[in-house]
Amino acid sequence: MLAHVLEVAIAPLLVGLASLVAVRFGPRAGGLVSAFPAIVGPFLLLSADRHGAGFAADAAEGTLLGLVSFAGFVVAYAWTATVATWPVSLLVAWAVTAGVTAALTPVQLPAGWSLLVCAVALVAAHRALPRLPARLPQPPPWWDVPLRMVLCAALVVLLAVVADQLGSGVGGLLAALPVLASILAGFTHHDDGAGAVVALLRGMLEGTGAFVAFCVVVALAIQPWGIALAFAAAIGAAIVADLVTGRLLRSATL
Repeated sequence: MLAHVLEVAIAPLLVGLASLVAVRFGPRAGGLVSAFPAIVGPFLLLSADRHGAGFAADAAEGTLLGLVSFAGFVVAYAWTATVATWPVSLLVAWAVTAGVTAALTPVQLPAGWSLLVCAVALVAAHRALPRLPARLPQPPPWWDVPLRMVLCAALVVLLAVVADQLGSGVGGLLAALPVLASILAGFTHHDDGAGAVVALLRGMLEGTGAFVAFCVVVALAIQPWGIALAFAAAIGAAIVADLVTGRLLRSATL
């Protein structure tokens, strides 16, 4: 029961927090906050509860490869946003994501190779983003953030239902799909323009260190350590990575 509550509640809460941070500190900061593993964490916890530690470990490895799809989404959305509206940008980004995910679905790699592939993809995506000036975000109307949270909850529930039917590897790929990114990018693009959404997506990439750290710890530790200790260690690793990785990636672009 707790896993179901976490699955539906945490991701929408993170969307709300990231939206508020973006208004206060700018879209790049909002993107950095949104990259915390709020969807994959409950998904892996639910996988372990339903199917056992081995299933969750496999799903965590699949999620690392799924970040390649996320990188494709970010680059496709960012460049399309320079010339098109948010619906077109979202459609193009999801088309690229679907193509990359379809190509990765039959792929099975050891955790070390999955980590290497996703790291290369994320760094390359970060360097490939366009550079646009971003105007300061405007305070959204009262209904804006609640609507983002409701849409995110609906997508998370849909994702959980689909992933549960397709097995651990495919489920892990799906858990890395840009659900939060889709909600935040579409609203940011609509409200504050292309420059703001590129800054948001840049922040998301800079925050993926937390996502990667979480999945690696779960994949390696959940069987020898057990569910509770592995997830506690994964959360700690994600917090540390969130503090460190963003600075390293930003320094690399100077």
